[in-house]
Amino acid sequence: MKVLVTGGSGYIGSHTCVQLLQQGHDVIILDNLCNSKRSVLPVIARLGGKQATFVEGDIRNEALLTEILARSRH
Repeated sequence: MKVLVTGGSGYIGSHTCVQLLQQGHDVIILDNLCNSKRSVLPVIARLGGKQATFVEGDIRNEALLTEILARSRH
């Protein structure tokens, strides 16, 4: 299953992403990095066993969210 995690590079989101990746899900992280750092992404991949797709942006950006959802359908 594909899962979109907003705030996925923050504390709670990163732990959620690791668990989802370990369970075999395809994870898309949408984060504006206001309370987190890009450096956590390799750690998520290492602990999760595979790489998540990362998109830097804000959930309030409707056009970006629409684009992410459209791309994830394929």
